[in-house]
Amino acid sequence: MTYPVDQRELTIHVNNGNWYLRPIPGKSILGPVDYGWQRYNLYPDSFTFGEGLLAGSSIPGSRRLVFCAWSPQWEGFYVSSMGGAAYTFHGVGVNYVALRGRAPSPSALILNHKNGEIHARLEPVNHELIWTRYASPEGAPLTGFYALQQALFDRYAPEYTPGRVRVMAVGPAAHYTEEGAIGSNPVRRKGDVMQFSPVVDWAGRGGLGSRLLQAHNVVGIVFGGDWEDPDLRDSAEIDAYFLEHFGKKTLQTDLAVTEKYRYVPEFETGGTFGVNMRDMNERILSYNYTSIYASDEERLRQHEDFILKHYLKQFNEETIKTKSFMHCGEPCPVVCKKLYGPYKKDYEPYHALGPQVGVFDQRAAELLNDHIDMMGFDAIQTGGTLARIMELGAEGLIDPEQYGFPAASEMKFGFTASSEEFDLAQDSMKNAQYAMAVTDAILFDSRAELFRRGIRAAARELDRAHGTRTVDRAVFLAHGDGGHMVPNQYWVPGMLSSMPMMGKYYVYYGNDFVPPYELGRKNVERMTYELFSDNTGICRFHRKWSETITDEILMAHYGLELDYEAHQFLLARQIAEREMRKSQPWLSTRIVDMIVGFLDQWKRDGLEDPRLHEWLERFAIDSQEAARAWCEEVERGIRDAFAAGPDAVPNMLTDGQKKRLDNIPPAA
Repeated sequence: MTYPVDQRELTIHVNNGNWYLRPIPGKSILGPVDYGWQRYNLYPDSFTFGEGLLAGSSIPGSRRLVFCAWSPQWEGFYVSSMGGAAYTFHGVGVNYVALRGRAPSPSALILNHKNGEIHARLEPVNHELIWTRYASPEGAPLTGFYALQQALFDRYAPEYTPGRVRVMAVGPAAHYTEEGAIGSNPVRRKGDVMQFSPVVDWAGRGGLGSRLLQAHNVVGIVFGGDWEDPDLRDSAEIDAYFLEHFGKKTLQTDLAVTEKYRYVPEFETGGTFGVNMRDMNERILSYNYTSIYASDEERLRQHEDFILKHYLKQFNEETIKTKSFMHCGEPCPVVCKKLYGPYKKDYEPYHALGPQVGVFDQRAAELLNDHIDMMGFDAIQTGGTLARIMELGAEGLIDPEQYGFPAASEMKFGFTASSEEFDLAQDSMKNAQYAMAVTDAILFDSRAELFRRGIRAAARELDRAHGTRTVDRAVFLAHGDGGHMVPNQYWVPGMLSSMPMMGKYYVYYGNDFVPPYELGRKNVERMTYELFSDNTGICRFHRKWSETITDEILMAHYGLELDYEAHQFLLARQIAEREMRKSQPWLSTRIVDMIVGFLDQWKRDGLEDPRLHEWLERFAIDSQEAARAWCEEVERGIRDAFAAGPDAVPNMLTDGQKKRLDNIPPAA
């Protein structure tokens, strides 16, 4: 038995509060990225968010809430997502929401499904006052994002069925910068009281919180409702797909392929923080990427003494051994959220706001990460900005006090692998406090205003004013005239590619050596399959099964007759055709040095690939020319892969699918 694809969109004109609900005809829109991309092309001012077709199912990890809009930070179309939030959004009774226009005053959007009807309205909010002072139900002082979220919950949650409401909100970063994120804590019942879980989920990358506030004057969204969807709730139907392809039921399969994010007995750690911090070895990135200039021995020693014996050891003892695990707000067996008290520990925030800013202690990292969250910043982007500022100040390339920052003597910043030179607890705390002071100056001190426009604009102005090349100490990807993005925290060339949307995993990020042309083609493959996740609302932590059978589930259940993989490929190509021309090659010599360091590491590891040695020779002769050639080759690979059509992307096959193909008789 098949079921119709019955989707609805809710369009809200926030300039006047008018809204309408309408069905989505046809089958060209099959997910929130499809919807967001279509709306972006029709109405570039649109801000959209929504769920995937599996959000109402029992399939674990299928309830991410996906946001699409023009990014003021990236200067182009961007996709960002929030873990677990579609579990509550599903109760609104719509698949997608589109915001148009700008509210006349700062407002919260209230979305509810109650008594068989959808309700939508805007409510004025004095967000700036709330940001400065509010209190938790226990009387603890709250500021920034946390204060606004609590205030909206206190005011509007009584309108909802208990436990079926969630709040998204922004912080001061959305008001003052282009890098504001959208945050949300799941709501849980504790006795007779509903309260926030300590897990805060972020649609962090791309500055869409800034877009929401600055373009639409919306500071928060309260959503939920009592709509029930009986579709895809039959566990027997879902289990049948997994049994056919993996020989195990849904839960057993999911647990088997998500071990890294839960707990790895072999490593005695788990989660993104635990596994990635353990495995980085000599590829550690620290002190604004200056670790790339250290020897293998120094980087290994830093990893051993600073990370394994202290930073990771704290995490393992406090979080892993105590099994302080939670999920993102949807019932999911992976429980990937690793906690210590109220602090959630993920790899990339605790790396960008950890080793990159000279912080190697959990107490200092907790304080800094919590402050950045409170201000509503994207942690990865902010880590890149702070690390660069701290390096410039420590090296005397800027006068910190000119911009309202503390004196350079108040931090201890500069690569070292010696625990005798660097007190892991005290000096980490010193650097964390310095980074927080810089953050507050950027937001609230007019002397630091140039840094509000982002890492790229600040570099331009600093270099123009001082006749320097501070840009060469910045690591960011460039897009458009001013678009910028600090890359994901992995020392791999893929994360430094000129793709149409960076700061996500829409690239090949393996740490093996891949020549640039092949890398470009692999980037297209990865973007296609990452859209499997984003366009279906599935958490990428489940990708080992989702990229292989999601299409079969959708095709079988809904009776769809299309190539789902080709659908994502064509969407990726459309995005690339419009956005790729704005991508720019590297502007910083530090990025060039990162590529050379990566290649040289493989040479020292004994890789005999002649293509590796050829590129190293080219970089040795003329690094800038070689860098241009490398970028051109990556881009050529991208263009050729898109030109080749969907067949350029290989199918991800399960054992069940392979057996099915093996049983097909040869053509006569």
